[in-house]
Amino acid sequence: MDFQFRTDMLGEPSAKCDIECEAFGDWLSNDLGTDRESINTVLDAIENLLCRNIPDYQFIGKEYTLTIEDDEVILTLNHNETSHKEFAEDYDQEMQAGCGLADFKHLLQEWKAFIR
Repeated sequence: MDFQFRTDMLGEPSAKCDIECEAFGDWLSNDLGTDRESINTVLDAIENLLCRNIPDYQFIGKEYTLTIEDDEVILTLNHNETSHKEFAEDYDQEMQAGCGLADFKHLLQEWKAFIR
């Protein structure tokens, strides 16, 4: 997964991912943002999944629900309500984005390092 992070003119962090995974960039920027506690919670869940301590994991955010099952990460838009109207037009209620667990873990670790 290709991604890049930057800060806007107000100093807020923003993530952009390649077209197949662009929802993950929106999720990082708007659902997680700089909430280190939530980031650590998801990273801890990933470690528990990798160690097979838990079978799956779900994180319900403001705009997205993150589901991890069988080394696959699925991001689903909640109720098709997003604060970004241009993004909502591209995604209907059934729309999902997905990636592998290793790619997702790397993305989340890089985001955590970026927002420090």
